Amino acid sequence: SADIEDMDRIIRQFLDFARDTGAEAIQEADLADIVRRAIQPLLLRDAPLQLEGLAPCLAPRLRVSALQRAVANLVDNALKYGGPAPVDISTRREGDDLLIEVADRGPGIAPEQAERLIRPFTRLEDARSNVQGSGLGLAIVDRIARLHDGSLLLLPRDGGGLRAILKLPAA
Repeated sequence: SADIEDMDRIIRQFLDFARDTGAEAIQEADLADIVRRAIQPLLLRDAPLQLEGLAPCLAPRLRVSALQRAVANLVDNALKYGGPAPVDISTRREGDDLLIEVADRGPGIAPEQAERLIRPFTRLEDARSNVQGSGLGLAIVDRIARLHDGSLLLLPRDGGGLRAILKLPAA
């Protein structure tokens, strides 16, 4: 049963990677609402998530379904690789940028590996040896970020762990 669930998840990631998210309609939306909708299924399963920093961040030009997919991928990765500590999720505005941050307390990644990990089919074998995956999750998030003229940042977290930040232009 667990193997079938893993295969199903990997197939969904392949389909997400192949999907043309650029065809989705652009609309005004609030990042905090996008995050809430993306993680709703996880909250129903009592996943260890902390949402204390969900500030309203209205943006005029978003592909909502694509961003929900990106947030779900980031949160899934954080739950998978982040250890037992809760995953912290926040949204905020910094200057001309809107940020969605997903932070965990796992082993993190070396800064020099961050760029490599957003390439399709790439995984860090030493930190992820017990976890199945396709190596597409971060590539999908990066593609969605670039589709919005944004970027994906993978940064070390103070005290250990990883901060995955989806950075989007506010205008």
